[in-house]
Amino acid sequence: MPDFAHAEATWLSPRDIAFLLDAAGHDVADDALITEGVSPAIEALIEQDGIYHKVAGDSGGWLDISPQLYFHVVLRRRLPRPKTYLQRRVIRYLANLLSLFVRTDRLYRVQPGEQESFEYLIDLIAEAAESEHERQFLVHAHLGNYALFLAGVGRGWIEHRLRYGRSALGVDYYRDMGRNAYHQAASHRLARDLDLAPVLDYLADGFDSYARALQQLQPGPTTQFS
Repeated sequence: MPDFAHAEATWLSPRDIAFLLDAAGHDVADDALITEGVSPAIEALIEQDGIYHKVAGDSGGWLDISPQLYFHVVLRRRLPRPKTYLQRRVIRYLANLLSLFVRTDRLYRVQPGEQESFEYLIDLIAEAAESEHERQFLVHAHLGNYALFLAGVGRGWIEHRLRYGRSALGVDYYRDMGRNAYHQAASHRLARDLDLAPVLDYLADGFDSYARALQQLQPGPTTQFS
């Protein structure tokens, strides 16, 4: 399973669930409640105002939660409330992806631990063209993920470079590259085997709205994760 390919609820750890229960004023002494995964009751906690303000408040400080939970809670506020199972899977996918990309060494690599890094999308296109069939899926998926991250979190950087003539590439370039890469990844056999094809196609079709949501995801300067 590639590290980016998590779109299910099993990522929520007992520590994350304990944090949610404590923040919502529930008794955390019952070990039966502190299990891995997401029950409907825990899922409902993630959308509570109190949880959001606890996680994303201006006070910052040390949060005894995973970055996956942080991004999941904040994404729920930056995106329309999910109405379908697929929409919830997309949010989980993005929360996991953002938790990986907060590390620069992961952001520029197709897979963790690889020596070769890629800063430019055009180099990833060339890498996909030269790769064997299975690696093509990984490269296309990473290209889509990286383009979405840049069009969202890095939008200010893109617009600044365009405005001052340091680059001729606007957000449209990243959108078009990202959409195409997601669609190519979704059509791959591995996407079907991993049950990621619907998620990747959904991200391709909704690329602009997800990029705008990611643009707003800037953790406070004192926010730290355990």
